[in-house]
Amino acid sequence: MKRLLLIVGVLLTTNLNAYFSFDKLYFLPDDKKQVKAEVIKLINNSNNTIDIAMYNINYKKLIKALNKASKNGVKINIFYEKKEGNFHKKIKFFKTRSKLHTKIAIFDKKIVYYGSANWKKKSFKENYEVINITNEKQKVEKFNNFFIKLKENN
Repeated sequence: MKRLLLIVGVLLTTNLNAYFSFDKLYFLPDDKKQVKAEVIKLINNSNNTIDIAMYNINYKKLIKALNKASKNGVKINIFYEKKEGNFHKKIKFFKTRSKLHTKIAIFDKKIVYYGSANWKKKSFKENYEVINITNEKQKVEKFNNFFIKLKENN
């Protein structure tokens, strides 16, 4: 019984993120439905912020989810090189001075999406792309630092 209490005590005082971390790898177009659903879920479940650095965003379903999140008070910052689509007026856009080839999104500064796919319908449905979605602490920290530098330089 003492061992069980000790184990429970250690678990309660330890960073639970280490026990519930995830690192999902997807390959498009095979995993297109899963990735689209996962991204929409991440957007819909964001409470505070969404930071995006993406060459091009024009996938209407993702724009619709971003607009809804923005209307619900989520602060959205998008660093871009090419902007297409109708975005909610509260979404902040930053045109980069240098070539932006990244495809990154951070949800509530806790979950990172990155890979080769722009948020375009064609990227999800036709192209061969790779996507990683993770909440691994070290990766998330590095990506958050990347956004701090991106904001400072633009």
